[in-house]
Amino acid sequence: MTQSPNDHNPDGPTLIAIAYGWAARIMTVALEMVVPGLIGVWLDKRLGTKIVFVLLGFGGGCTLAVWHLIRMTAPQAKSKQDNTISKS
Repeated sequence: MTQSPNDHNPDGPTLIAIAYGWAARIMTVALEMVVPGLIGVWLDKRLGTKIVFVLLGFGGGCTLAVWHLIRMTAPQAKSKQDNTISKS
């Protein structure tokens, strides 16, 4: 039996709520990558430097995004592992 997005699951959130949660996470990570680089472009124009702050911005933003992705997915992996152990 397939579930429609509007079906209510009494044990947890609806499918649409889960989808919105993942969309918010993806947008957060994307903004963490791009915004520091754009601030770097602005700083380079403002200070007259060539590419220094752009590289620092995008490098720092990508590092922050990867760190955030690892942190975001670690609790889910741990809880799935705990569920697997408890079922056996």
